[in-house]
Amino acid sequence: MTKSLLSLPLCFFLTYSLSSHAAEPDVQAAVNQLTKPAHWSGLPLLADEATKRGHDLPLPIGVSLFYNNIDADYVADNDFQVQVDGGLLGFRGPNDYVVPAEDVSITGSDRSVQLKIDAWILPFWNVYALLGYTEGRKDIRAKLDNVEGLPCDDACNGIVLPIPIEYTAKNYGIGTVLAGQIDPIIGDTPVIVMAVGAIVNANTDTTDSVIKTKLASIRVGQRYDIGSDKLAWFLGFSHQSVNQNVTGDYSFVGTDLAPLMEEVKFDIDLAKKETKNMSVSINYDFGPRNEWNLYTEYGFLNWQHLIIGVGRRF
Repeated sequence: MTKSLLSLPLCFFLTYSLSSHAAEPDVQAAVNQLTKPAHWSGLPLLADEATKRGHDLPLPIGVSLFYNNIDADYVADNDFQVQVDGGLLGFRGPNDYVVPAEDVSITGSDRSVQLKIDAWILPFWNVYALLGYTEGRKDIRAKLDNVEGLPCDDACNGIVLPIPIEYTAKNYGIGTVLAGQIDPIIGDTPVIVMAVGAIVNANTDTTDSVIKTKLASIRVGQRYDIGSDKLAWFLGFSHQSVNQNVTGDYSFVGTDLAPLMEEVKFDIDLAKKETKNMSVSINYDFGPRNEWNLYTEYGFLNWQHLIIGVGRRF
């Protein structure tokens, strides 16, 4: 269901940026940059202007594969609608009940694989497309204490309606990255600043659900030369909103709750409990043209996520 893509799933879209030569670049390196032939794609536009200013541009076309693991809490956007058939609550049913949103708690865990294809249109502007597959689980727990119309009245107080949902989903999305740098106050390594925006939709295969995710993120860091390779670190702050409507059914036949309810149909709107998070990431570029890269990211503050990826640029 919810993929924080992205959790993006989605801060890993910032793995490339402009990087500058030192304040007094080696003359031969500068000549190599200025005489380097144009890329077959013609991208990025204005590349000549960027190299004249001393910027070392990455190869413009990229394909990356990422594994994303996210654990987060969710809330009900509105009251939890349930229809019960069988058992005491579904006697002569089906019977409809409403669980107040404040009595619903939701936890989620997702594992996904994401394919990203990106291109630098301008030296400071990147666009990308996403395709992904997710396996996950949501645990919905609804307390019956404040539900009106129950035949068991106060005897139902303390009873929790647990609905575990396991699902798979396919997602698709688009996004954009703006990248730049600030001259350092101390030392000679510029500070890289990047901003990203993305929209991702996902369709679940095992429940009736469409998830809409919007992401905005800003990241700052630095990049260092390690021989002919490049190593970069970034600290990021992101805002991610997730909205979805989930409908489905669950059977309690054969469980301890079967005498109370046998078949339950449900309808609920979910949202991520927290929308702001932080992350720290490391990117390592290597190869004769720095065309390969390894990436890892850890998210913290309001939820946890781990991203591991490998990419190739052309």
